[in-house]
Amino acid sequence: MTKTERYEHLILEQLRQDGRITVQRAMELLGVSESTVRRAFRRLWESEQVVQVYGGIGLPAPQLAQYSFEAVEGQAIEEKQRIARRALEYVHDGDLIFLDSGTTLMQFASVLTEAIDEGRLRDLTVFTNSLANLKLLGERTRVNLIGGEYRKARQDFCGYLAEETVRSLHFLRCFLGTDGYLPGSGFTTTDFLTARLNELVLSCSSQRIVLADSSKFCTPAVVCYSRRQTVDLLITDRLPDETARASLEAAGTVLEVAD
Repeated sequence: MTKTERYEHLILEQLRQDGRITVQRAMELLGVSESTVRRAFRRLWESEQVVQVYGGIGLPAPQLAQYSFEAVEGQAIEEKQRIARRALEYVHDGDLIFLDSGTTLMQFASVLTEAIDEGRLRDLTVFTNSLANLKLLGERTRVNLIGGEYRKARQDFCGYLAEETVRSLHFLRCFLGTDGYLPGSGFTTTDFLTARLNELVLSCSSQRIVLADSSKFCTPAVVCYSRRQTVDLLITDRLPDETARASLEAAGTVLEVAD
């Protein structure tokens, strides 16, 4: 591999993690001058592997994986239910929590519903951007729906209005999902809007918990949302490989396996 090919390879690897890369970040990554970076960017752009964005380059839209709530709703149901039951141990009477969208969080909302109906959980305040979570919990406890642009594929709300709402709030703890996990970078999702909202939620929460079945450890996703904030706890159904475990430990994330 030539030096030029190595530069382009490293840039593309970074793009697969973050979705975009600035000139300054590429200079730091490669240890080269601005002119060298710009030449590498130009070659990638001319070969149609990237698109130009403000301050750098990004992945073309077709390379961003498409998420479908309906497509994954029936996958790993037993594992998601086990994770949800374990996560219930971290919710107490009087808590104010944030629930992310996604099918694992829908299973968690269902477990919360059962706990409320059985009288095991009282006086809960929930913020969520998920329509599915609202339908499950809306008749049983205080639910505040984070508004914004509705996305049918995710059955949730996102964008400027959602982000501005979250900025003004503070949650005792948040429960987030993920579309993948990348050792050395963190938890990932398939689009920038989800990543940006999750990043904000992490910054506004005292305790940060991610719920993810073990298939996420081998699922690629584009945009990392946990590089600036620590995830305190990951609840999953099976231990990941040693590389992922070491990466989680280095990031300060406790790993908990649901029985």
